[in-house]
Amino acid sequence: MNAATNNLRSAASLARYRQVTALVCLLGTTPLLAQGAGHPPTTTMEVRQEAASMQDKIGAEIDRSLKFVDERGYPFTFSQLFPGDRPVILVPGYYGCPDMCGQVMYGMLDALNEIDLLPGRDYLIVNVSVDPRETAEVANLRKNAFLPKLLHVGGEEGWRFLTGEDPAIKSLCKRVGFRYFWAEHDNRFAHPGALLFVTPNGTLGRVITGTTFDSDAVRQAILETSEGRLGSFWDDLKLSCLTWDPRT
Repeated sequence: MNAATNNLRSAASLARYRQVTALVCLLGTTPLLAQGAGHPPTTTMEVRQEAASMQDKIGAEIDRSLKFVDERGYPFTFSQLFPGDRPVILVPGYYGCPDMCGQVMYGMLDALNEIDLLPGRDYLIVNVSVDPRETAEVANLRKNAFLPKLLHVGGEEGWRFLTGEDPAIKSLCKRVGFRYFWAEHDNRFAHPGALLFVTPNGTLGRVITGTTFDSDAVRQAILETSEGRLGSFWDDLKLSCLTWDPRT
């Protein structure tokens, strides 16, 4: 083996070492920044993010027979909405969420307040809690906290906050690709932030993920789903309650 061959092998080994080192640094630092103080990075972070994320289920049909209770304490099934004449913005989460759910709500309201479409007339909003322990009373408190921030008429009747039993919740979330789990050591649910746009016939037509939403994109999603058109899955940001840092 000559010196030239040795030099080539040494250079290749060095290049591989640099690639591996860069990858380790990237994987090692990214979870730390995402988790924030008090949440040390772990090798399971990617797995946990995947378990609390949106799947692409565009075209899925909402099960109209699933039973829930609305914020007034009235029985609710999606057969009350589908088939109908307006699209629905479906917002899974939970009302006791300490961080990200509120940001999703504010992000949705900021977008809706900027467009000329009206709740109740042009679209409906349905929040669904993934926590089976939450009650209609809790849902009503949540609605009363956010309804005044919707700067359009029609929100009282055009916006529902649902609670339900675990089988119905899991069935709905599985159908629309909303993956979540209970994180015991954090004492909260891990879940993604997303707005799901459902056609008047009850078909999932578009998904926009994140905690802030472009008003033009939201308006377009409402108009397209109102016509029964299926759009795209916009997974702009992989984000869950366990990785979201309000300081970033």
